[in-house]
Amino acid sequence: MTAHPHEVLVRVAFRAYTDGDLDAFAAGFTDDTVWHVPGTNRFAGRFDGMDAVRARMDRIAAAGIRFDFDPHDVLANDEHAVALVSLHVTNAAGQRYDQQQVQVWHFRDGRCAEYWAMNQDQAVLDVLLG
Repeated sequence: MTAHPHEVLVRVAFRAYTDGDLDAFAAGFTDDTVWHVPGTNRFAGRFDGMDAVRARMDRIAAAGIRFDFDPHDVLANDEHAVALVSLHVTNAAGQRYDQQQVQVWHFRDGRCAEYWAMNQDQAVLDVLLG
């Protein structure tokens, strides 16, 4: 069975992010994408536009925080993809936390136009990220 194009795009985005290729990562998103990040930490909120998403990623990197995503599965159709992910976060102090995450990707014209993340234990991430 051939993978749905949106599944392929999500998997390519994970690989690009892991490899540090943020240009390739951003190519999978519309310029006006809306990015929803849960929590009360300094990196949470709604980010409108890929420029705002990239600025958030730059702030995370400048703070010495690393996110690693290990996709367990990606389910996709013509409008959405849902990624089941093992999330690994390491802060500047070297503290690491692993948990499960669900991501929902909404597509328009073959690119992600809106993104949501839901974490297994948001309170722990909020403490870890500050």
